[in-house]
Amino acid sequence: MTETTQTIIPRPGKRPHRVNVRFTPEEYKHIKEQARIANKGLAEWLRGLAMGQHFLPVPRFPEDVQRALKSFGGNLNQLAHQANMGRVDKKEVEALRGEASVLLGAIRGQ
Repeated sequence: MTETTQTIIPRPGKRPHRVNVRFTPEEYKHIKEQARIANKGLAEWLRGLAMGQHFLPVPRFPEDVQRALKSFGGNLNQLAHQANMGRVDKKEVEALRGEASVLLGAIRGQ
C-alpha cells in the first residue's frame, strides 16, 4: 500500500498549521474565562500566549455606566470641536467636568 499525502498551499495570510490540544473541563473553562477577561477570542488569546504576549484584563462596566461613558465621549468631542472654532462656553466646560466626576466615581466603585 502506498502512502499519499496532500500538500495544502495556503492563501497568503492564512495559517496552514494546526495543533490539537486536549483540555479537562476545568482547564477549558479556565482558558475560556481568561480569553473573555482579555476581550479576545480563544484562538487569538492562545496564539498570543504562545508568542509571548501578556494580556491585561479589559474592565467591564454595567450597561448604564457604558451608556454614560459613550454619551460623555460624544459631548467631549462636540466641545473639542467648538473649542477648535473658538466658541467654547465656560458653563459647558463646567457641566462636562461635573459629568466626568460622576463617571469616575461610578468607575472607581467597580
